[in-house]
Amino acid sequence: MRPFPNGRSVGVTEALHGLAEWPAILLFGLVTQLGDGWFLFVLGGALFVAGEEFPVLGIDRRRALFVFGLALTYVAVIGALKGFFGLGRPPGAMEPLDLAWVPAALAPLLESATTADGPGFPSGHALGTTMVWGGLALVVDWGTARQRAVGVAGVIGLVSLSRLVLGVHYLVDVVVGSAVGVVLLGALYRFSESGTDPSRVLGVAVGVGVLGLFNGLTFDSVAAIGGALGGWVVWRAVADSTPARPTNRGEVLAGFAVLAGAGLLFAALEAFEPSLALVFAGAAVAVGGAVGAPLLGERAV
Repeated sequence: MRPFPNGRSVGVTEALHGLAEWPAILLFGLVTQLGDGWFLFVLGGALFVAGEEFPVLGIDRRRALFVFGLALTYVAVIGALKGFFGLGRPPGAMEPLDLAWVPAALAPLLESATTADGPGFPSGHALGTTMVWGGLALVVDWGTARQRAVGVAGVIGLVSLSRLVLGVHYLVDVVVGSAVGVVLLGALYRFSESGTDPSRVLGVAVGVGVLGLFNGLTFDSVAAIGGALGGWVVWRAVADSTPARPTNRGEVLAGFAVLAGAGLLFAALEAFEPSLALVFAGAAVAVGGAVGAPLLGERAV
């Protein structure tokens, strides 16, 4: 029996989206990127490569990899959950704004930022924001614990609100997404010994990725297991060799170059959608490259 048999709408999405004019839609289209998969991976990857050299939020690389591992786990979890429930989005979630004045080159980006397709329950943005930003608040040394908690709650609230204003989720979707994120984050934080053993989080991502395959072999499910497995295997191989802290700025810059290459490879996979075998291999190489970026950066300089 599926939950919410009479629908998930309680009127909030319809009210917010119906009242929002195009400036608000564009603004919240930008805000929602704080919880989008690409941004969470860039945040975790950059923190891992830069380590303590990262401005304001710098931490040792093992705890930074814990944050990156949370992003991997989120992707695997949300794919498995959405595939299991198979509940749709609000009507019009795929309808882009009619902005005739927008340059043709920017139109696809705006459409991607303000629309969504595929299953809608639970909200991946709410779940991912809660896990990754929440995990970041647990391991960084910036400010007090209270200040970090308030800041993260603000980010989660804004991203969740953006999904309602854009009309791509119901209130139930974002509430459940955030709740699942809190539970998973708490469990993974304890399981990884307060974020100091990231290999355990990477291992969980692999396990959840395997479960996601039972919903069907799709680009998302295959990329999730491929990326998680690639990251876990590479970290097992380089954990003892990867410096906990950068030794110089050249090493960080070289690591960022490797990270950028990994990102471009994954972007190419999404753009061209090759065979599932290539998706699996490409995702494994991309995420494995990101995990190996600090060591490769050190060797390069």
